[in-house]
Amino acid sequence: MDQKTALIIGASRGLGLGLAREFTTRGWQVTGTTRRAGPLRDAGIAEIPLDIRHDEDLSSLANRLQPESLDLLFLNAGVKGPERQSADHVTAGELLDLMQVNAIAPVHVARQLLPAMKRGGTVAFMSSKMGSVAGNQNGEWELYRASKAALNSLVRGFHARDARPRSINVLTLHPGWVRTDMGGAAAPLSVEQSVQGMADVIEKYRGPEHQFLDYAGSTVPW
Repeated sequence: MDQKTALIIGASRGLGLGLAREFTTRGWQVTGTTRRAGPLRDAGIAEIPLDIRHDEDLSSLANRLQPESLDLLFLNAGVKGPERQSADHVTAGELLDLMQVNAIAPVHVARQLLPAMKRGGTVAFMSSKMGSVAGNQNGEWELYRASKAALNSLVRGFHARDARPRSINVLTLHPGWVRTDMGGAAAPLSVEQSVQGMADVIEKYRGPEHQFLDYAGSTVPW
């Protein structure tokens, strides 16, 4: 069988770096993008510089990729947003940056790189159960929740308009509460546990419907 190929967008640390390492151990040919050089090369993984907010970086990356060369494109880049997670206090600049990084840019990047996807391949987006409108029972972290809910909505449109006509699978994933810089030391899951679960879900998943799943393969309500 041909070696499967993956491109992880946002792989310099945490879950992105963990995913790059996990798919490499599974025999995939993995490339990751980073905003600063070093972490992937130190792990023996191919590395490409990319800031998802910069169109010139994205154009350079798209030009490097061969048509229909990827089995997996994983959009992982994201930010927590401002410390005061309230619509009453956020500035226009803070909101723009949060929505740009967490919602707009991932879908824009996926569209620009779609020609590199193989038929039957998978485009996966790192979301969060906090983006579930049905699951919002306490109203906390309202700005981060809003950004991930916006991502989920935009990905649904990406699936319908861009991916499904080309027979490309689309997944939105919740990694669990993980011990990362964003998740904190009290989180119950290690990076290794989360990425192993997500890699299992990706390897088992077959479309054609867009699904919102967690790292264990359970459905997350929209």
